[in-house]
Amino acid sequence: MSQEKLPEVFVSTRAENIGIIVTVLLTLVITVLSMTVFQDPDFHTDLDYLMALQNFREFSHNIFTSFILFVTEFGGGKLTLLMVVLIYFGFSTRLGTFLVQVNGYGEMMNGILKLTVCAFRPWVRDELIIPPGDAKVSATGYSFPSGHSTNATTLFGGIIVKTWGRCRILLAASLAMLLLVLFSRNYLGVHTPQDVFIGLMSSLALVLVMNRVFRWLDHGSKTRKAWILFLVSVAVSVVSALYFELKSYPELTDAAGKLVVDPAKMVLNSYKGIGYYLGVSAALVFLQYFRGYDTGNTPAFRRLGVTIAGMLLLLLLYIIVPHVFSQIMPHRYANLIGGFSVMFITFGVFPALTASRDNGGSSENGGTPSREA
Repeated sequence: MSQEKLPEVFVSTRAENIGIIVTVLLTLVITVLSMTVFQDPDFHTDLDYLMALQNFREFSHNIFTSFILFVTEFGGGKLTLLMVVLIYFGFSTRLGTFLVQVNGYGEMMNGILKLTVCAFRPWVRDELIIPPGDAKVSATGYSFPSGHSTNATTLFGGIIVKTWGRCRILLAASLAMLLLVLFSRNYLGVHTPQDVFIGLMSSLALVLVMNRVFRWLDHGSKTRKAWILFLVSVAVSVVSALYFELKSYPELTDAAGKLVVDPAKMVLNSYKGIGYYLGVSAALVFLQYFRGYDTGNTPAFRRLGVTIAGMLLLLLLYIIVPHVFSQIMPHRYANLIGGFSVMFITFGVFPALTASRDNGGSSENGGTPSREA
């Protein structure tokens, strides 16, 4: 699928404006409730729902649990990024560029919300909640909002918004996967309904806003506007880091006196989100000065090879880079630089290195407009 053929049907309409306003307002309202009413020990409605699902799992002898455990991984950070790589290098650079930007922004937003609300996991609030299998392995730290729901919405929600009205099969598949991932977090008992709902609403608001930002980028000086976005990301990152460091956090301990959630670790983890955010913003600027990879100008066989190489590169960076940096510098900086490197190299340097040399590069990524544009 050539990037130039992707429709831009989500124009600035009243419906889009209403969508942004509604999702933002719902995010703010439910976030406030999650910091107040939903943290009241007497509030148990959300946990009752999780218990009902748990009773169903037991009644059905976990007949669906293996499938749900498989589906929920499509909201995991690593698999989400691999799918973005697949789209970026294999199908549509234009769509992939949008998805990776939204993913990086979403990682940052999720960290801010988690460290603001500081909601504990369902099994901390009620020891009768018992997630099946190894569902708890990736369910660490604070609960609100759901990171898997955030990732799934930035990926599948982004696909829905950017390809609306063209391919019904793609839209149906994306919507089905999004709903399955959202439901899986409740079914497995690792997130409450409000965790999932705000993961959806906050990310959907981000997708709609970024869709408008990308239309803004397409008109006028894209290089100047990319620099504006990068400078804004630097300012937001600095303010967020100060907020993370200076904010106070609850310190709940278990019967053995061990912290249920270590705030210091959560703060350290938040720096990876900052790195992702800065990395995608820097990649957008970088590709204004270098030829960018373009699926529309790349033969199918070469796209396959570049896509496989990109996935392997992402896995290598994702696993090794943060570990290497953690050996030579404090963990917060290792997480920040590691997250930055993963996104900047995979979606900035690598596209420049793999760009076709017999054309002007991708107009989406900042080079001279391609012949098809």
